[in-house]
Amino acid sequence: MSSKLVFSAAGDIVVRNRLYADGNPVSAGYEKTLRYLRKADIVWASCEVQFSAKGYRTDAPIAYLVDPAVAADLGKAGFSMMTVATNHTRDFGAEAFMDTIAHLHQAGIATVGGGEDLAAAQAPRIVQIGETKLGVIAVSCLLPPDYAATEGRPGISPIRIEQWPEINPVLLATEPGAPMKMRSRAVAEDVGGLVAQIKSLRSKVDVLVVSVHWGFGRGNPKAEYQQPLGHAIIDAGADMVLGNHPHSPAGVETYQGKPILYSLGNHIAQQDWDNATPVQKDIFSQIDPWSMVCSIAIDNHKIREIEFRATHCNSDGMPVLIDDADIAAPVLADFKRLSAAMQTETVVDGVRAVCRFTPAG
Repeated sequence: MSSKLVFSAAGDIVVRNRLYADGNPVSAGYEKTLRYLRKADIVWASCEVQFSAKGYRTDAPIAYLVDPAVAADLGKAGFSMMTVATNHTRDFGAEAFMDTIAHLHQAGIATVGGGEDLAAAQAPRIVQIGETKLGVIAVSCLLPPDYAATEGRPGISPIRIEQWPEINPVLLATEPGAPMKMRSRAVAEDVGGLVAQIKSLRSKVDVLVVSVHWGFGRGNPKAEYQQPLGHAIIDAGADMVLGNHPHSPAGVETYQGKPILYSLGNHIAQQDWDNATPVQKDIFSQIDPWSMVCSIAIDNHKIREIEFRATHCNSDGMPVLIDDADIAAPVLADFKRLSAAMQTETVVDGVRAVCRFTPAG
């Protein structure tokens, strides 16, 4: 058996339409992206819709209830694991949320980060591939009311965030109405619980990845709480933080020789422009049309290298792998700039960008 493993990852999936018609791909361009992802042993993404024929619309500003047949299409496409710890997978209530998990499982897609109660939501997903046992934990820092799992309520695995404005009376008097800085930190009790989960899982697996739904949906700036939380996860024993939610690629940090990937950006982006409210259109207009997919190379139970490829959403919201180096260049250059500010060297080689890591031990 081999100790080598390839884990491919995509960003957030907002899918509303079928991916296959009469067994054939609807989007030839997207099939090119899928061929890249399917080279891996595991294909990962972040689920941002609900697959059900039941449920009720919550107060979520953007929410999509999708035909369960689309979940089956995602399995056919090659996805094998998804986080459901996102700020949209409970937009139509608990029943539709549990339906979503069931339909993804029926499609052959393992889920992590959500379940019928808090214990189920916090449970890790462990898979054995060759000689490597991979463990995955998923949490969300974005917690609309009623979305977090409790001992008696279905939902997502929560990390609560405290936030408060930093008020400087002199500056506010000097420039009335100026934006105030928003401070934030993860609740210590929740971080302690996550650290305990990581430490408990560490001895049971060879590689440990933690998915975190965090940050801002618009652009790539980070909230104050993100970096300390990412560091705490690595310090607890994780090999990688796999961030999602920001709708732009947000760079990768090297910490203790290990990667903290803040976001790959969107993957499938089928927002409903035709029926959007003004508020929704304002949000949609700030979503980048480009994103990234990546291939994470694991050797001898260590994450050694991550290759990034740029994608561009076509008119149907499907991410098409960019094969032209000139078109990919600005996306890769921006990712390189963001990563350089976080102690990560990125080598751009034509249409790909590569980051290498030397974890201790």
